[in-house]
Amino acid sequence: MLDLTELGAWFSDPENWAGRYGLWNLVAEHLTLTFVAIVVAAIVAVPLGVAIGHLGRGEFFVVGLGSASRAIPTMGLLFALVLVMGVQFRELSVVLALSAIALPPLVAGAYSGVTTIPPWIRDSATAQGMTAWQLVRHVELPLAAASIIGGFRIAYIQVVSTVVLAPLVGLGGVGFGIIQGLALRNFSQVTASSIVIIVITVAGDRLIGLSQKFLSDRLGKPKPLETS
Repeated sequence: MLDLTELGAWFSDPENWAGRYGLWNLVAEHLTLTFVAIVVAAIVAVPLGVAIGHLGRGEFFVVGLGSASRAIPTMGLLFALVLVMGVQFRELSVVLALSAIALPPLVAGAYSGVTTIPPWIRDSATAQGMTAWQLVRHVELPLAAASIIGGFRIAYIQVVSTVVLAPLVGLGGVGFGIIQGLALRNFSQVTASSIVIIVITVAGDRLIGLSQKFLSDRLGKPKPLETS
């Protein structure tokens, strides 16, 4: 059974916070890997999801992508990419593996946001002379923003929890504390690292959720466009 006194002592020890493998540095590496992977995935996923939703074609791709993401084992994908690309490119391999995890919810969020826009809004915008690009930029993207952020929320939770595996291929992150702690039977370190992972996961989820709620409240219920 874990002694809470030992856990408190571990957190209060300055040596566990400073240095290459201190908590501050490991958290920074953990979040950096997370955000880089999500940004890389978003560059592809958001335009793709918006395009599929706008054109009304390729719905099967969204469904298939979601099914494939649940079928592919995360750890297997991570190690496979490292082996294929080589250890010298392990940073790129990990980012690509994490981006593959983030891709399905980002595509689904963008697609869902566009397809749930009432048809009369598009019809009104088109009747006012908007081009396809103007329709996407000025109508569909703003109205789909909350759903797109929802995709980022799911992607963040999935990626930040998977980055725990990064130390297995020689990278950093808070998962290092768990792996090292298990090897050294330092269960205070294992528990402390687990708590930190939970905190950054929940905190990030809440922050993204607040931004999603803000956008939803700000947009409110769409009103008919006025014609002149």
